[in-house]
Amino acid sequence: MRRKVSIPLKFLGVFALTMLLTAGAFVTTFSSLRTYTARHEAGAVADQVIAFRSWVSQTGMVWVQKLVPGYHEFLSRENAADGGAFYGKNPALATRELSMIANKEATRATFRVTSDDYRHEDNAPDEFENSAIKAFKADKSLEFVERYEGGSYRYARPVLVQQECLKCHGDPADAPAAVIAKYGAEKAFGYKVGEVRGIVSVSLPAVGAREVIRSLVNPWTIIFVLVIIAINLLFIHSVVIRLVRLTRSAEAIAAGKLETELVYTNPSESNDELDHLYHATNLLKRSLVILFKRLDQLKKYD
Repeated sequence: MRRKVSIPLKFLGVFALTMLLTAGAFVTTFSSLRTYTARHEAGAVADQVIAFRSWVSQTGMVWVQKLVPGYHEFLSRENAADGGAFYGKNPALATRELSMIANKEATRATFRVTSDDYRHEDNAPDEFENSAIKAFKADKSLEFVERYEGGSYRYARPVLVQQECLKCHGDPADAPAAVIAKYGAEKAFGYKVGEVRGIVSVSLPAVGAREVIRSLVNPWTIIFVLVIIAINLLFIHSVVIRLVRLTRSAEAIAAGKLETELVYTNPSESNDELDHLYHATNLLKRSLVILFKRLDQLKKYD
């Protein structure tokens, strides 16, 4: 016959199971919160990039008088009255230059605008970005695509064609001469308003286990653990130890040691089930005492 498990061991099992469930709930909550936070941070970056690109599109072109070292590419050049020149950057060039500068100085988020129908080789999508573009084209209601890749959180938001985009991405016959001269009349034309032109791709460092452990080692966590230990000790003292004492007392009474004293609170003054059990055992002991006294009296008569 299988031996039953002791109450302390059962309690420890329940306690361990509770801690495991708590840990599992924490991991699940942390995973959801981590993704939620990263998604909103990446979404804010994408909003700013799309707003900047939209502003450049609405103005037609951004003109700068000085080219930043390392970023000499431009779409058009116009001579200035003072003998200098102004250089025009269309939305694609302006956004790419912004992303390259920002990514060099970024401490967290990096971004880029890419498309499967790119005009510049630096804008070629990677595997994640290419799959995101396909997903957006397949499902027009899809708002974003995300996934964890290595130690990074990847996020993609679709860039939809607006009316002002058609000037450079609609009919090649309507495109500025500078666009045709730089990119030709074959690449990235024929789009319509509302179609997916590309994506804003944002990358953030993923929060790892080390960061989670650091966040957990704080005064509140220590207090929580101490409270759990205190509850455990209180249960052992108030229930388990009293049960062990009652068991030993009952065994002593069964062995004939009727002088064994049972210490408890009278049930009339207590709702504690163990006090009631102690009282019942004490009543049994008294009955045995009375029984043995009567047996002794009968022996005297014999």
